[in-house]
Amino acid sequence: MRINVLRQACCSADDQINRLDAVYEVDSKATMETLLGKICESDFLQYSSTHDRLSVEIDDRQVAEVFPSAPPVWMADVGPETPVKWLVGDRTLHFVFRLKDRYVDTSRNANPPATASIAVSAREHSAYGVMGALAAFGFAWVALNTVLESYFLDDAEKWPISLLATLAGFIIGRTVHRSKTRL
Repeated sequence: MRINVLRQACCSADDQINRLDAVYEVDSKATMETLLGKICESDFLQYSSTHDRLSVEIDDRQVAEVFPSAPPVWMADVGPETPVKWLVGDRTLHFVFRLKDRYVDTSRNANPPATASIAVSAREHSAYGVMGALAAFGFAWVALNTVLESYFLDDAEKWPISLLATLAGFIIGRTVHRSKTRL
């Protein structure tokens, strides 16, 4: 049985010096443990100090993780005794670098778990707007009564300027909150 294998380069020179694809011959009764052992022993996989774990994937589904000097870590629904012909078949086996905190049971295109998202309520959104409005009103009032005092503005002119600053502060506060929560 012929298994096509592709790997991601570990650095910019790796893709120019070494091959990124290979074909491995295994028995039709071979297990995933046998196949990964053969691939790891052949020195086909390359690692670096910043890229020290490879995700083994078939059709964007992670089946294991391999390390330079440790045994593979298998996913919950795949074990070392899984037959290659059932799991891989005629598809390509991909070795790609992933983040260390990646959830191993999800596909590459899946959304992160709900615990990783930032919950935003309308109350928080409004609170940032109110804080921005108060800060802008205070800044405008202090500026009008100290630095801008020389313009001889009376109280009837200061209030509309302060209210415009309050409105701008409210909008800026809500915008800042929105930008902080949409990462």
